[in-house]
Amino acid sequence: MNEAFLSLTPAQIRHRLHAAPELSGQETETARRVAGWLEQAGATRIVTGLGGHGVAGVFAGTLPGPRVMFRAELDGLPIDETAEIAWKSTCEHVAHSCGHDGHMAVLLGLAQRLAEQPPTHGETVLLFQPSEETGRGAREVVESSRFEEIAPDHVYALHNLPGKPLGEVSVREGAMTCASRGLIIRLNGLCAHAAHPEQGRNPALAMCRILQGLKRLPQQLPDDQGLVMVTLIHARLGEVAFGTSPGQAEVMATLRTEDDAMMRALAEASVALARAEAEEDDLGIEIDWCDVFQATRNHPAAVASIREAARSLNMPLTALPEAHRWSEDFGWLAAQGQGALLTLGAGERCLPLHNPGYDFPDDLLDTGIALFERLVRLHQSDV
Repeated sequence: MNEAFLSLTPAQIRHRLHAAPELSGQETETARRVAGWLEQAGATRIVTGLGGHGVAGVFAGTLPGPRVMFRAELDGLPIDETAEIAWKSTCEHVAHSCGHDGHMAVLLGLAQRLAEQPPTHGETVLLFQPSEETGRGAREVVESSRFEEIAPDHVYALHNLPGKPLGEVSVREGAMTCASRGLIIRLNGLCAHAAHPEQGRNPALAMCRILQGLKRLPQQLPDDQGLVMVTLIHARLGEVAFGTSPGQAEVMATLRTEDDAMMRALAEASVALARAEAEEDDLGIEIDWCDVFQATRNHPAAVASIREAARSLNMPLTALPEAHRWSEDFGWLAAQGQGALLTLGAGERCLPLHNPGYDFPDDLLDTGIALFERLVRLHQSDV
């Protein structure tokens, strides 16, 4: 049974969400609760099943106008929370350590304001997207058969940013967050007795050459497209058995660029390098990709609207000099209309994202709600 939603404060909403996190692709109860709250807020219609557990509440005006979308994320992280708070996660090894509970509470707070003062023109869509942490959710929402029902003319999202002054709005045109993808390389040789390694095919040297080559790749590619990074995250050679010369090896790396075209070039170069080194030592090779994020690129008009809204509310505003290195799958949604992602400072003392002690600051909720509501009204006045 859903609570009396309109009587809850944004902080109370967040605390309830924070205490019951769910992993990517498993957001069943979170989606059900959100849908119930949107119904209580008087949403004109509710669209479910978007990319899995995605939910959208549509608030329609009586006059023609643009469709303006705001996005929040449903999923938590596989982390054991250490914060000693009354609303601590009740789910073992799952926590909202990235602040998605706060992002959802901002949209739900906006829903409460739209219940009091609905939009006059067009439609305001509040999208609660699944599986952001794995990079799959936004793409699956866009590819959903029901996405056309909510396809936006303008689309916005925010992400909290620990280490920056509380409530500071930061945004930039063009690249806002980086493209990234996880690369897995498996080398298959032939095991042999450690006393006779020549009777097998040991992938050790090829593994080492691949590690060295991947690390050097960013310096070998053109640097006029911004950041290009390869982070080596894992390597494994055989098993612990002193009598055996191993036949298998595995290398994992994260590729990261500001530009999607550069990501394609980096990925192709990585695969070519791995295949060449495997062939050199007569090894089989398997290559897989995971956690694939495209770059988020902010539309100039959407950035201008964010800046206008922030200034009208006297919010501190700063222009980012370069894209954030971290990734966000909002890029799939931003490409569907005039889209932009902004960051809101979570305070200089706020613990970093994905830290087990992290907790979204309640003092930031009203800032996010006010900014998004102002964007709703700005687009109405543009009609």
